Amino acid sequence: MGKRRIKPHEYIGYLLEAIVVIPLSLIVALLPWRVGYALADALAALFFRIDKKNKKWAYENLKIIFADNPLSQKEADDLVKRTYKNLARGGFEYFKIWQISAKNASHFAYFENYHYIEECLTQGKGIIVVTCHLGNWEYFGSIAAKKGVNLAVIINRQFNPFTDAWLRFIREKWGKIKCFYNEVADMKGIVRHLKNNGVIAILADQTYYFKPIFVPFFGKQSATADGPAKLHLRYDSPIVMGFSIREPDGRYRLTFEKPYIHPKTNDFEKDVHEVMTYINSRYEEYIRRYPDQWFSLLHPRWERTRPEDFENIDWDPF
Repeated sequence: MGKRRIKPHEYIGYLLEAIVVIPLSLIVALLPWRVGYALADALAALFFRIDKKNKKWAYENLKIIFADNPLSQKEADDLVKRTYKNLARGGFEYFKIWQISAKNASHFAYFENYHYIEECLTQGKGIIVVTCHLGNWEYFGSIAAKKGVNLAVIINRQFNPFTDAWLRFIREKWGKIKCFYNEVADMKGIVRHLKNNGVIAILADQTYYFKPIFVPFFGKQSATADGPAKLHLRYDSPIVMGFSIREPDGRYRLTFEKPYIHPKTNDFEKDVHEVMTYINSRYEEYIRRYPDQWFSLLHPRWERTRPEDFENIDWDPF
Protein backbone atom coordinates (compact mmCIF):
# COMPACT_ATOMS: atom_id res chain seq x y z
CA MET A 1 0.00 0.00 0.00
CA GLY A 2 1.09 3.60 -0.43
CA LYS A 3 -0.22 7.04 -1.18
CA ARG A 4 -3.52 6.97 -3.00
CA ARG A 5 -4.86 9.38 -5.58
CA ILE A 6 -7.21 11.88 -3.94
CA LYS A 7 -10.15 13.38 -5.84
CA PRO A 8 -10.47 17.20 -5.76
CA HIS A 9 -13.58 17.23 -3.56
CA GLU A 10 -11.94 14.79 -1.14
CA TYR A 11 -8.82 16.94 -1.01
CA ILE A 12 -10.89 20.00 -0.03
CA GLY A 13 -12.76 18.04 2.64
CA TYR A 14 -9.56 16.65 4.10
CA LEU A 15 -7.96 20.08 4.10
CA LEU A 16 -10.91 21.64 5.92
CA GLU A 17 -10.85 18.83 8.46
CA ALA A 18 -7.15 19.43 9.09
CA ILE A 19 -7.67 23.19 9.45
CA VAL A 20 -10.06 22.46 12.32
CA VAL A 21 -8.42 19.44 13.94
CA ILE A 22 -4.76 20.49 14.05
CA PRO A 23 -5.22 23.92 15.72
CA LEU A 24 -7.67 22.40 18.21
CA SER A 25 -5.18 19.69 19.13
CA LEU A 26 -2.51 22.34 19.69
CA ILE A 27 -4.84 24.23 22.02
CA VAL A 28 -5.60 21.01 23.90
CA ALA A 29 -1.86 20.31 24.19
CA LEU A 30 -1.39 23.60 26.03
CA LEU A 31 -4.21 23.15 28.55
CA PRO A 32 -3.27 22.57 32.20
CA TRP A 33 -3.72 18.93 33.21
CA ARG A 34 -6.65 19.54 35.56
CA VAL A 35 -8.49 21.67 33.02
CA GLY A 36 -7.89 19.10 30.29
CA TYR A 37 -9.17 16.23 32.41
CA ALA A 38 -12.27 18.22 33.38
CA LEU A 39 -12.95 19.00 29.73
CA ALA A 40 -12.39 15.36 28.79
CA ASP A 41 -14.85 14.18 31.45
CA ALA A 42 -17.48 16.64 30.23
CA LEU A 43 -17.04 15.54 26.62
CA ALA A 44 -17.22 11.89 27.68
CA ALA A 45 -20.56 12.47 29.40
CA LEU A 46 -21.86 14.30 26.33
CA PHE A 47 -20.78 11.61 23.87
CA PHE A 48 -22.24 8.88 26.05
CA ARG A 49 -25.60 10.57 25.60
CA ILE A 50 -25.42 11.36 21.88
CA ASP A 51 -23.12 8.75 20.33
CA LYS A 52 -25.74 6.11 19.60
CA LYS A 53 -23.80 4.26 16.90
CA ASN A 54 -20.62 3.45 18.83
CA LYS A 55 -22.50 2.98 22.08
CA LYS A 56 -24.56 0.31 20.36
CA TRP A 57 -21.37 -1.58 19.48
CA ALA A 58 -20.20 -1.33 23.08
CA TYR A 59 -23.32 -3.03 24.44
CA GLU A 60 -23.22 -5.73 21.76
CA ASN A 61 -19.55 -6.39 22.41
CA LEU A 62 -20.15 -6.67 26.15
CA LYS A 63 -22.71 -9.43 25.51
CA ILE A 64 -20.01 -11.40 23.70
CA ILE A 65 -17.24 -10.68 26.21
CA PHE A 66 -19.40 -11.61 29.19
CA ALA A 67 -21.50 -14.30 27.49
CA ASP A 68 -20.89 -16.72 30.37
CA ASN A 69 -21.67 -14.15 33.07
CA PRO A 70 -23.98 -11.46 31.58
CA LEU A 71 -23.92 -7.97 33.02
CA SER A 72 -27.01 -6.26 34.34
CA GLN A 73 -28.20 -3.19 32.46
CA LYS A 74 -26.86 -0.94 35.22
CA GLU A 75 -23.48 -2.68 35.19
CA ALA A 76 -23.27 -2.32 31.42
CA ASP A 77 -24.30 1.36 31.56
CA ASP A 78 -21.70 2.17 34.21
CA LEU A 79 -19.01 0.31 32.31
CA VAL A 80 -19.72 2.04 29.01
CA LYS A 81 -19.73 5.43 30.73
CA ARG A 82 -16.30 4.68 32.16
CA THR A 83 -15.13 3.60 28.70
CA TYR A 84 -16.01 7.00 27.25
CA LYS A 85 -14.29 8.69 30.19
CA ASN A 86 -11.10 6.65 29.82
CA LEU A 87 -11.07 7.23 26.08
CA ALA A 88 -11.53 11.00 26.43
CA ARG A 89 -8.82 11.23 29.06
CA GLY A 90 -6.51 9.12 26.94
CA GLY A 91 -7.08 11.42 23.99
CA PHE A 92 -6.15 14.44 26.10
CA GLU A 93 -3.05 12.66 27.37
CA TYR A 94 -2.03 11.85 23.81
CA PHE A 95 -1.77 15.54 22.94
CA LYS A 96 0.17 16.18 26.16
CA ILE A 97 2.76 13.51 25.42
CA TRP A 98 5.33 16.18 24.63
CA GLN A 99 5.49 17.04 28.34
CA ILE A 100 6.65 13.56 29.33
CA SER A 101 10.38 12.93 29.53
CA ALA A 102 12.63 10.17 30.84
CA LYS A 103 13.08 12.20 34.04
CA ASN A 104 9.42 12.77 34.90
CA ALA A 105 7.95 9.59 33.36
CA SER A 106 7.42 7.96 36.76
CA HIS A 107 4.77 10.59 37.52
CA PHE A 108 2.70 9.20 34.65
CA ALA A 109 3.51 5.49 34.42
CA TYR A 110 5.76 2.72 35.64
CA PHE A 111 7.03 -0.54 34.15
CA GLU A 112 6.32 -3.99 35.51
CA ASN A 113 8.37 -7.06 34.52
CA TYR A 114 10.65 -4.96 32.32
CA HIS A 115 13.36 -7.57 32.83
CA TYR A 116 11.67 -9.67 30.14
CA ILE A 117 12.56 -6.98 27.60
CA GLU A 118 16.14 -6.76 28.82
CA GLU A 119 16.57 -10.55 28.70
CA CYS A 120 15.19 -10.77 25.16
CA LEU A 121 17.47 -8.02 23.90
CA THR A 122 20.51 -10.06 24.94
CA GLN A 123 19.53 -12.63 22.29
CA GLY A 124 20.03 -10.07 19.51
CA LYS A 125 16.96 -11.06 17.49
CA GLY A 126 14.78 -8.05 18.21
CA ILE A 127 11.45 -8.20 20.01
CA ILE A 128 7.85 -8.10 18.85
CA VAL A 129 5.81 -6.42 21.59
CA VAL A 130 2.14 -7.15 20.98
CA THR A 131 -0.24 -4.85 22.80
CA CYS A 132 -3.80 -3.64 22.28
CA HIS A 133 -5.93 -0.50 22.57
CA LEU A 134 -6.04 -0.77 26.34
CA GLY A 135 -5.29 1.96 28.87
CA ASN A 136 -2.91 4.40 27.20
CA TRP A 137 -1.00 2.47 24.56
CA GLU A 138 0.67 5.68 23.32
CA TYR A 139 2.34 6.12 26.72
CA PHE A 140 3.53 2.54 26.51
CA GLY A 141 5.62 3.22 23.42
CA SER A 142 6.62 6.80 24.09
CA ILE A 143 7.91 6.31 27.63
CA ALA A 144 9.90 3.25 26.60
CA ALA A 145 11.42 5.16 23.67
CA LYS A 146 12.28 8.16 25.85
CA LYS A 147 14.03 5.83 28.27
CA GLY A 148 16.31 4.62 25.49
CA VAL A 149 14.53 1.64 23.93
CA ASN A 150 15.09 1.37 20.17
CA LEU A 151 11.36 1.15 19.53
CA ALA A 152 9.22 1.41 16.43
CA VAL A 153 5.50 0.92 15.91
CA ILE A 154 3.52 -0.34 12.95
CA ILE A 155 0.62 2.00 12.21
CA ASN A 156 -2.20 2.22 9.69
CA ARG A 157 -2.22 5.13 7.28
CA GLN A 158 -5.14 7.54 7.73
CA PHE A 159 -7.22 8.37 4.67
CA ASN A 160 -6.76 12.09 5.34
CA PRO A 161 -3.11 12.77 4.37
CA PHE A 162 -2.97 15.98 6.42
CA THR A 163 -4.15 14.52 9.72
CA ASP A 164 -2.12 11.39 8.98
CA ALA A 165 1.04 13.49 8.76
CA TRP A 166 0.07 15.38 11.93
CA LEU A 167 -0.57 12.23 13.99
CA ARG A 168 2.69 10.74 12.77
CA PHE A 169 4.48 13.97 13.74
CA ILE A 170 3.08 13.69 17.28
CA ARG A 171 4.26 10.09 17.60
CA GLU A 172 7.69 10.66 16.10
CA LYS A 173 8.61 14.15 17.33
CA TRP A 174 6.66 14.42 20.59
CA GLY A 175 6.58 10.72 21.42
CA LYS A 176 10.06 9.86 20.06
CA ILE A 177 8.66 6.70 18.44
CA LYS A 178 9.81 5.50 15.03
CA CYS A 179 6.81 4.74 12.81
CA PHE A 180 6.36 2.26 9.99
CA TYR A 181 3.19 1.95 7.95
CA ASN A 182 1.43 -1.40 7.71
CA GLU A 183 2.35 -1.50 4.03
CA VAL A 184 4.55 -3.55 1.72
CA ALA A 185 6.79 -0.54 1.05
CA ASP A 186 7.76 -0.38 4.74
CA MET A 187 8.42 -4.10 5.22
CA LYS A 188 12.15 -3.79 4.51
CA GLY A 189 12.44 -1.15 7.21
CA ILE A 190 10.49 -3.27 9.69
CA VAL A 191 12.67 -6.32 9.07
CA ARG A 192 15.84 -4.23 9.23
CA HIS A 193 14.70 -2.80 12.57
CA LEU A 194 14.25 -6.30 14.02
CA LYS A 195 17.58 -7.50 12.64
CA ASN A 196 19.24 -4.52 14.30
CA ASN A 197 17.85 -5.85 17.61
CA GLY A 198 15.11 -3.26 17.73
CA VAL A 199 11.69 -3.53 19.33
CA ILE A 200 8.60 -3.51 17.11
CA ALA A 201 5.23 -2.75 18.76
CA ILE A 202 2.04 -3.99 17.11
CA LEU A 203 -1.65 -3.64 18.02
CA ALA A 204 -3.82 -6.43 16.62
CA ASP A 205 -7.03 -6.39 18.65
CA GLN A 206 -9.35 -4.73 16.12
CA THR A 207 -11.03 -6.15 13.03
CA TYR A 208 -8.50 -6.47 10.22
CA TYR A 209 -10.17 -5.82 6.87
CA PHE A 210 -7.37 -6.46 4.39
CA LYS A 211 -6.95 -10.21 3.80
CA PRO A 212 -7.60 -11.25 7.43
CA ILE A 213 -7.27 -14.69 8.92
CA PHE A 214 -10.00 -16.05 11.18
CA VAL A 215 -9.14 -17.21 14.69
CA PRO A 216 -11.14 -17.46 17.93
CA PHE A 217 -11.65 -14.31 19.98
CA PHE A 218 -14.10 -14.55 22.90
CA GLY A 219 -15.51 -17.72 21.37
CA LYS A 220 -16.21 -16.29 17.91
CA GLN A 221 -14.17 -16.67 14.73
CA SER A 222 -12.81 -13.15 14.25
CA ALA A 223 -11.12 -11.35 11.36
CA THR A 224 -7.57 -10.88 12.62
CA ALA A 225 -4.27 -9.52 11.34
CA ASP A 226 -1.55 -12.14 10.91
CA GLY A 227 1.45 -9.77 10.88
CA PRO A 228 2.74 -10.46 14.41
CA ALA A 229 2.72 -14.22 13.78
CA LYS A 230 4.47 -14.01 10.41
CA LEU A 231 7.20 -11.72 11.73
CA HIS A 232 7.74 -14.03 14.70
CA LEU A 233 7.90 -17.22 12.63
CA ARG A 234 10.07 -15.82 9.85
CA TYR A 235 12.65 -13.90 11.88
CA ASP A 236 12.65 -15.75 15.23
CA SER A 237 12.00 -12.55 17.19
CA PRO A 238 10.29 -13.46 20.48
CA ILE A 239 6.79 -12.15 21.15
CA VAL A 240 6.32 -10.26 24.42
CA MET A 241 2.75 -9.38 25.31
CA GLY A 242 2.50 -5.94 26.89
CA PHE A 243 -0.42 -4.04 28.38
CA SER A 244 -1.07 -0.50 29.63
CA ILE A 245 -3.46 -0.34 32.57
CA ARG A 246 -4.74 2.81 34.27
CA GLU A 247 -4.42 2.45 38.03
CA PRO A 248 -6.65 4.17 40.63
CA ASP A 249 -4.02 6.87 41.23
CA GLY A 250 -4.19 7.89 37.55
CA ARG A 251 -0.81 6.45 36.61
CA TYR A 252 -0.43 3.63 34.11
CA ARG A 253 1.06 0.25 34.88
CA LEU A 254 3.00 -0.83 31.79
CA THR A 255 3.32 -4.55 32.25
CA PHE A 256 5.07 -7.26 30.21
CA GLU A 257 4.49 -10.99 30.11
CA LYS A 258 6.97 -13.83 29.75
CA PRO A 259 8.27 -14.09 26.16
CA TYR A 260 6.38 -16.42 23.85
CA ILE A 261 8.18 -18.55 21.26
CA HIS A 262 6.06 -20.79 19.09
CA PRO A 263 7.48 -24.22 18.19
CA LYS A 264 7.65 -24.27 14.39
CA THR A 265 6.22 -27.10 12.31
CA ASN A 266 6.19 -27.78 8.58
CA ASP A 267 2.73 -26.18 8.35
CA PHE A 268 3.35 -22.43 8.26
CA GLU A 269 -0.33 -21.43 7.99
CA LYS A 270 -1.24 -23.64 10.94
CA ASP A 271 1.56 -22.07 12.97
CA VAL A 272 0.31 -18.57 12.07
CA HIS A 273 -3.20 -19.44 13.28
CA GLU A 274 -1.86 -20.89 16.53
CA VAL A 275 0.26 -17.82 17.27
CA MET A 276 -2.64 -15.44 16.67
CA THR A 277 -4.93 -17.66 18.72
CA TYR A 278 -2.45 -17.38 21.60
CA ILE A 279 -2.33 -13.58 21.21
CA ASN A 280 -6.12 -13.33 21.23
CA SER A 281 -6.28 -15.48 24.36
CA ARG A 282 -3.99 -13.04 26.18
CA TYR A 283 -6.11 -10.14 24.96
CA GLU A 284 -9.18 -11.87 26.38
CA GLU A 285 -7.78 -12.09 29.91
CA TYR A 286 -6.91 -8.40 30.14
CA ILE A 287 -10.06 -7.18 28.40
CA ARG A 288 -12.24 -9.17 30.80
CA ARG A 289 -10.37 -7.63 33.73
CA TYR A 290 -10.37 -4.06 32.37
CA PRO A 291 -13.21 -3.82 29.83
CA ASP A 292 -13.80 -0.11 30.49
CA GLN A 293 -10.19 0.60 29.47
CA TRP A 294 -10.50 -1.20 26.12
CA PHE A 295 -10.99 1.48 23.46
CA SER A 296 -12.06 -1.17 20.93
CA LEU A 297 -15.18 -1.80 22.98
CA LEU A 298 -16.63 1.00 20.82
CA HIS A 299 -15.42 -0.74 17.64
CA PRO A 300 -17.56 -3.20 15.59
CA ARG A 301 -15.21 -6.08 16.40
CA TRP A 302 -17.64 -8.85 15.50
CA GLU A 303 -19.68 -7.19 12.76
CA ARG A 304 -17.99 -9.38 10.13
CA THR A 305 -17.10 -12.92 11.16
CA ARG A 306 -16.99 -14.84 7.84
CA PRO A 307 -14.48 -14.74 4.96
CA GLU A 308 -17.28 -13.88 2.52
CA ASP A 309 -17.96 -10.69 4.51
CA PHE A 310 -14.65 -9.35 3.19
CA GLU A 311 -14.89 -10.37 -0.45
CA ASN A 312 -15.92 -6.94 -1.73
CA ILE A 313 -13.48 -4.95 0.41
CA ASP A 314 -10.55 -3.33 -1.38
CA TRP A 315 -7.61 -4.94 0.45
CA ASP A 316 -5.26 -2.21 -0.84
CA PRO A 317 -7.23 1.07 -0.54
CA PHE A 318 -4.10 3.18 -0.89
